[in-house]
Amino acid sequence: MKTVNLNKETPSVGELLALARKKSVLLVAQDGASFVLEEADEFDREVAEMGSSARFMKFLRKRSQEKAETSIEQLAEELTGKGRIAAKPPRSASVPPKRSSRRLLKRGSAR
Repeated sequence: MKTVNLNKETPSVGELLALARKKSVLLVAQDGASFVLEEADEFDREVAEMGSSARFMKFLRKRSQEKAETSIEQLAEELTGKGRIAAKPPRSASVPPKRSSRRLLKRGSAR
């Protein structure tokens, strides 16, 4: 991440955009406030769009008021009772769970 202190330098918007195309830019304003400038991908645009949607925010408020607890027994009954999946036998204690070595990285680089 490149830091640009606006007390010490005054790059143009074009220069800042050129920097942001290469890597994230931390802008430190004259009053000390910090801002991050980086190229937006599809996910970033979708988040911005959904965050400004009154309809979506209403949906989230409604969902957050729903009952948050379901016992494992209730879940198993719902799933097996409707014939969606069969109950699996418990994993043997001698067989360790598989671990994934994959990491999700935004635009292919670690941050």
